[in-house]
Amino acid sequence: MTDFATPRQVGGTSLRVTPMGFGGAWIAPSNVPLTQVIDTVRSAWDNGARLFDTAPWYGVGRSERRLGIALAELQAPRDQYSVNTKVGRTLEPEYFEDSTNDSDAADGTARTPRDAESGYRVHFDYSYDAIRQQHRDSLQRLGLSRINTLTLHDIDYGYHPTQLDIVLHQLSADGMRGATALNELKSSGEIDAIGMGCNLETKNAFSWEDSSHEDLVERVMSLVDLDFVIVAGGYTLLETRALRRVFPACAQRNISVIIASPFAGGWLVNPDKMGYMYSRMSGLSAPEHIRERTAGMQEVCSEFDVPIGAVALQFVLTHPLVAAAIPGAASPAEAASSREFIEFDIPRKLWERMRERNLLPHDAPCPDDN
Repeated sequence: MTDFATPRQVGGTSLRVTPMGFGGAWIAPSNVPLTQVIDTVRSAWDNGARLFDTAPWYGVGRSERRLGIALAELQAPRDQYSVNTKVGRTLEPEYFEDSTNDSDAADGTARTPRDAESGYRVHFDYSYDAIRQQHRDSLQRLGLSRINTLTLHDIDYGYHPTQLDIVLHQLSADGMRGATALNELKSSGEIDAIGMGCNLETKNAFSWEDSSHEDLVERVMSLVDLDFVIVAGGYTLLETRALRRVFPACAQRNISVIIASPFAGGWLVNPDKMGYMYSRMSGLSAPEHIRERTAGMQEVCSEFDVPIGAVALQFVLTHPLVAAAIPGAASPAEAASSREFIEFDIPRKLWERMRERNLLPHDAPCPDDN
């Protein structure tokens, strides 16, 4: 049986994280009350989460601010939990809206939005000076003197359909030395580990149809000494394309994997409300093959009376490269459900039936394989 409780090492670092973490994207919307956010983070803590993930992008700073407040309310010793946030986006004050700063991602959604409530505008920048400033800005928003890990956020064809050469130049040692900033923060002890995000979502799905996205991931790996990769959408019950090249590249370099969005953007646990991998945000629907695979998996789960969320979470945490999963939650009940899923007793026959029906590839490990 796979051990889902013992903390796991991140790459070659001394950092160890709980397999069950907390994703802070869904505490960012302004229609989620702050009191609910505080209760949600406390629920995650009470149910064993000690890795908390956030980003300046989530709510244009709101997730970081709210997570910091909620963690302060816990009054827990700082060395008892880890915080991960992201770099690559600077939040600039823009009191009077300037539409010339608008830009779109590949799917037509906002790439550099301005938050109407705070008046802050998102700007992309992966250079040395920007990353140092972004780190300090995140410390301020979180109300912490130290962040454990920093992750390069959204370097992909979805957010940078024409700007990738600029981004890589900003990171490179012979360019604008963004990677150098990360190395300095790690070597000085200001952070424990360096990561990058790797997404497969509606915004950039086209770049996974050939080798484009995987080529890009390996280019970033050649520029940055990574300790982990946060994979969102590329390794779930429904999608295992990260096994093609991303996971092997991580294994070759002793890079751990952290799974974001293990429920495929919420689709697996609530397909009527949530779009597949954020597709609802783009006004798109889930692809037909995803709908068919989901229906087949739901049939197998019903046959064995097992919640599909438990199958999804235990599946991703079984891979030996995976150090943690960070499912998002917007309520105390959602935060508590992750522990229920991870502790659910799933019969071996369920995994066998999934493979018999070709719903899971045979090269993807399952909890009862050993």
